[in-house]
Amino acid sequence: MSMARRPVTVWAGHPVRGRAAVRWGAAQAARTGRLLRVVLPERHADRIVDLAVVTGMLAAVRRAIPEVAVSAEEIGEATGPALRALSGDASVLVVEASTPQLGAVVAGSFCPVVIVPEDEVRTDGPVVLGAAPWTGDEVFDTAFRAAADRGVPLQPVRAWTDPRIDLGRLLPSRLARWDAAEQRARRELEIALSAWTVAYPAVEVQPLVVNDRPAEFLLALSHRAQLLVLGRSERGTLLSGITGSPVEELARQAHCPVMIVPAAGPPRRTWLPSRRRGLAELSS
Repeated sequence: MSMARRPVTVWAGHPVRGRAAVRWGAAQAARTGRLLRVVLPERHADRIVDLAVVTGMLAAVRRAIPEVAVSAEEIGEATGPALRALSGDASVLVVEASTPQLGAVVAGSFCPVVIVPEDEVRTDGPVVLGAAPWTGDEVFDTAFRAAADRGVPLQPVRAWTDPRIDLGRLLPSRLARWDAAEQRARRELEIALSAWTVAYPAVEVQPLVVNDRPAEFLLALSHRAQLLVLGRSERGTLLSGITGSPVEELARQAHCPVMIVPAAGPPRRTWLPSRRRGLAELSS
């Protein structure tokens, strides 16, 4: 299926908690002119109640956004394999934050995954981009396009840390190292953004460079953002298994929808990170 025809696919794993995900998916389908595809797990004990809830939810979507074509279906596979298969022909896969095996879903997806919190999400505020040194072009493109589609500013954020710099004592040498690290991070972000500001001239860009822990700072920004865009972790299964995935934890705790964008090509299935990483990068 060509990218232009791929639907916005929503996994409504729970008919009540999934309402916010369906609403977000419907708005995305309206913005991009795509079909909204709602997929439900087969449940036999509460099937009649579930279908009644979902039917009412889809009817509300059709009333609110009549221009969006909607389809619904049930599948009986386990969550992880089912969502991996669904991502193969989706433009974006939308799931609720309480989805089981969320890390495996994100790691195995062929398309961007949007994790939507159960609470109401704001429709104002900027699109925030987590811009690490290794963030790929696919992530920048997706973030700029999301801001352009919504007509809102894009706030690319570079949060840097360096355990070798200690400002506990304000010595001139330590201040010089801090300034150098700050300027390097700022310059790296400027270079990464330069081509995209030309490609998307209508998008207002508000870059932000801070000395802070990336996950914690982005979580704080999620209070006022309408979307947070991140690249999929390159940590590999081994490192994620030892220290946990900060991207997954951030996606579960964020106060706005989080879009996690894979790199070009199929999902990585290896145990090791894609490249050597320093100690300061292990928390990213």
